Amino acid sequence: MGWTTRFPILFRHMRMRWNRGNAAIEFAFVAPAFFALMLGVLEIGTMTFSQFALQNSVTTAARLIRTGQAQAFVDGSAALKNAPKCQGGNDKNGYTTTASWFRGQICCNLFGLISDTQCNQTDTLYINVSSAADFAAAGNFSTAVQNVTNNYNPGASCDVVLIRATYAWKVWFPGLATLLNTNNANYLVNMQATNPGTHLLSATAAIRNEPYEDTVSGC
Repeated sequence: MGWTTRFPILFRHMRMRWNRGNAAIEFAFVAPAFFALMLGVLEIGTMTFSQFALQNSVTTAARLIRTGQAQAFVDGSAALKNAPKCQGGNDKNGYTTTASWFRGQICCNLFGLISDTQCNQTDTLYINVSSAADFAAAGNFSTAVQNVTNNYNPGASCDVVLIRATYAWKVWFPGLATLLNTNNANYLVNMQATNPGTHLLSATAAIRNEPYEDTVSGC
């Protein structure tokens, strides 16, 4: 009679301990890939959602320029200081410049993704609004597209306007950034030289202003 038959309870107890040990070893092999995949889905999913939110915010704010609502304000005016913090809202922000007002309108649609502090940091959220008299003169937009700068020139009636917002998204999981940036692919972190550990989110809207001024009959 074998010892497994003579001591069945002892054998079952030892086999359970071996099984638990095998499961721990197997999980140790699988865990790095599992957590990298899970964190990658969370990071890239949230970052992609923020990209769409930024684009939607720029598209919404561009309408304020296209219809002349943005051009109605003047730097330092009482109307600007009493302007709502967010278009359509009741709370006031006390803006002093039209550029800061327009920045605020973009940030209104990014609530929960970009804090008010980050919105006010011009080296984190860049907003560039450039205008040209017509499409032929819009070739100067190449400078605005290539450079990450802050500028606000909404133009006048019938002007062609390019609105661009870029945000340095801070990557949550540095280890994941290192993993996805192998072979100089720069897939996740693409602003290492200027803003380490961040991914550049960019949103653009190209419009032509409506003839909102009384002196302009049409474009």
